[in-house]
Amino acid sequence: MKLLAQFVILTMFVTGGSAVAGNFISADNPGFQYFGRCDGSNKKEVIFDWPGVYITCAFDGTACRSVMKGRNTFDVYVDGQYQCIVDVKAEKDTFLLVDKLKKGKHELKIVKRTESNGNATSFYGLMLDNGAQIYRSVKKTSHRIEFIGDSYTAGFGNEYLSRDCPPEQADSLMYSTTNTAKSFGALIAARFNAQYQINAISGKGLIRNFNGIDKGKEFLSCYERTLQSSINNTGISSLPWDFSTWHPEVIVICMGINDFQADPPYSDSVVFDSTYSNFVKFLQAKHPGVKIVCCATQVWPTKAFIPRIRKIVEDFRGEGNNNVIYFEFETENTALFGHPSIKDHEKIAFELGTLIKSVTGWKEIIKE
Repeated sequence: MKLLAQFVILTMFVTGGSAVAGNFISADNPGFQYFGRCDGSNKKEVIFDWPGVYITCAFDGTACRSVMKGRNTFDVYVDGQYQCIVDVKAEKDTFLLVDKLKKGKHELKIVKRTESNGNATSFYGLMLDNGAQIYRSVKKTSHRIEFIGDSYTAGFGNEYLSRDCPPEQADSLMYSTTNTAKSFGALIAARFNAQYQINAISGKGLIRNFNGIDKGKEFLSCYERTLQSSINNTGISSLPWDFSTWHPEVIVICMGINDFQADPPYSDSVVFDSTYSNFVKFLQAKHPGVKIVCCATQVWPTKAFIPRIRKIVEDFRGEGNNNVIYFEFETENTALFGHPSIKDHEKIAFELGTLIKSVTGWKEIIKE
């Protein structure tokens, strides 16, 4: 995404019926860096909806507010220290991120926690102290890694402490207790100081969604879109994602759980194997030299998932394609609706991170 020159206005910026004095720094300022799939075709409004998107910059001054809209929640970090959760509403508004800082330059990171399958978030920029500016973050990353999957990868309900919840609270708990920032993908990225994308959608399968729902809207119908929510909302742009803008060194695929879970009929094994293999080849063509880790785990009530993925990987490696790697994991699934808990995600992150370290030689910043 190309960013225009700095746009700073000394103004009274009005949003949601409130006025905030200071410098408004527009979303197209080159000091902002956007990680994950974002639509910046409207230069003053950066739109995103995939989980795990995050924004970084450095800024001057003692306080910082963001101007955003689109229902989602975000973790805010300043100078590497956690500050707060920001709960962005549907309407455009200004949200306090941090105040009462010492004068000087500070590092900011805004991390999307939630899934947003039917809506997107718009980021318009920051409000800073009068005369303050933003700059590119001085923190450098070492690697790039992409995580592709479903609810397990998105961190669905991972902060909830029980499998069951009152039915009338299900929607709000799915929203409030899903924290992609604590998913195994984000944890692994932190371990290796890596940029990351988490391109995952709960309930999606490769050729069959959970319980066969939303036929025709399986994962691959969304994957090549910049905004995946466009498949459920005709008012949202469906620009194709430009794969040339960001090349991961490692891709982790955890896709297929929903193909073989819940009530039959399940995915046809021959069609599944062919579709999965072709998807791996597609990713290798888009990202030459990438290492692809294919994940499998036990699902209920079938036992088809693990042998399918193991056989696919064996076939690739039998053809001399040793950049395709198999990984199997187990979880207790004590979180919301039988999903992996924070403890499960930490376990996957440790085991999968150790595998990634062994096949890449990456150095870690978080000790084992």
